Amino acid sequence: MASHLKFTQDVRVFTLNCWGIPIVYASLHRKERFQAIGEHLTKGNYDIVVLEEVWSHGDFKRLVEQTKDALPYSYYFHSGFLGAGLCIFTRGEIIDTVIHRYSLNGYAHKVQHGDWFGGKCIGLCVIKLGKLRFNVYATHLHAQYSVENDEYKSHRVTQAFETAQFIRATRQNADVTILAGDLNLEPTQVGYKVIRSHAQLQDAWLASENKMNNHDESGQTCDTVHNTYSAGGTNPVRIDHIMYSCNPSMNTDIGIRCMDVQLPLGIVPGHQISYSDHEALLAVLRISNDKTDNVGLQPEEGDAEERMSVLTEASRIIGEGIDNVQRSRYVFGAICVVSVCLLALTVNIEFPWGTQSVAVALRICISAAVAYSFWMAVVESRKEIVSMLAATAGLRVCVNTLQRGSTAGREERDARETTSG
Repeated sequence: MASHLKFTQDVRVFTLNCWGIPIVYASLHRKERFQAIGEHLTKGNYDIVVLEEVWSHGDFKRLVEQTKDALPYSYYFHSGFLGAGLCIFTRGEIIDTVIHRYSLNGYAHKVQHGDWFGGKCIGLCVIKLGKLRFNVYATHLHAQYSVENDEYKSHRVTQAFETAQFIRATRQNADVTILAGDLNLEPTQVGYKVIRSHAQLQDAWLASENKMNNHDESGQTCDTVHNTYSAGGTNPVRIDHIMYSCNPSMNTDIGIRCMDVQLPLGIVPGHQISYSDHEALLAVLRISNDKTDNVGLQPEEGDAEERMSVLTEASRIIGEGIDNVQRSRYVFGAICVVSVCLLALTVNIEFPWGTQSVAVALRICISAAVAYSFWMAVVESRKEIVSMLAATAGLRVCVNTLQRGSTAGREERDARETTSG
């Protein structure tokens, strides 16, 4: 955007994890809540809406019909067995889309968690809104089911690094970059820091000049005391985020300020239920041709050391994940060997008359155990290790690049000081 064009454009960005599992009793009051979500979106005067956990394409189509006047453009990201659950609605025309499915996303045998079946990914919609070109990224990272024993930590950190890399690789032609969604990451966690520092994004909640209509100043969006689906709000966390930046690689005068951030939803009108088990998040971004508004967006001298520290810690976590997978391979291998032995024993056993059906069922179960444990030990574990090795290799390249830049910067400053002295 040329600097001689004087303009100011306010963009209202909304995101919500809709908790839309299309299974009876899995997501309570789903139809009523989705109806209310659609009604809210039609009245909210939003420019960009990013939704997560819209697992049913039927729910998406009903939202499209409800919001067609207020948000005429929409896109649903298809991925995995159940779909990614991600969709974007916008006032501006969607001119291009890209999707990247994460290389790691939980385990198929962890059926109770379900992330593997969801095909977690990061989706991009390139949107023309007013005078500007927006790259809007939607994502939903793997959930954290246990703080004490977080078996998916390395998966989530790998997803965070892939998110940052994908944004860095695709935003060259964008005036404004926006990332929104349920990151399942708190601001103190390494994955969050990887996304913010490596992709050079500003957190709307931290940058906002005003925080209106919020229950508190912490911006907690999950397991809050005000949510009717939370278990008493015993461990509220801020894991849903809106992040943004202008394009740091372009010579541009564009500036962005976060004028307001809100938790805009409460109780569904006429019902004693919340819109979802998460809180929604709204950020009002003011975009102008005053680049001084970009305080905190561009990397400053000295930030390289912090970025290197974050990326190094991410590499260490993923390395621990590789060690854990190696141990799991031995477990699955042992299960496979034991199952083969049991299967061989059942072949030579004469079962009493009338129990043949039991014997067949037993052999089928043991055969399934052989097949699955072999697949996990030989194929899936190898794929998981390779994905983590790819992430650590990428992290190593990034750290080395930062080290070279930091060394060159110090040498240049030393040379200037010597010359001036």
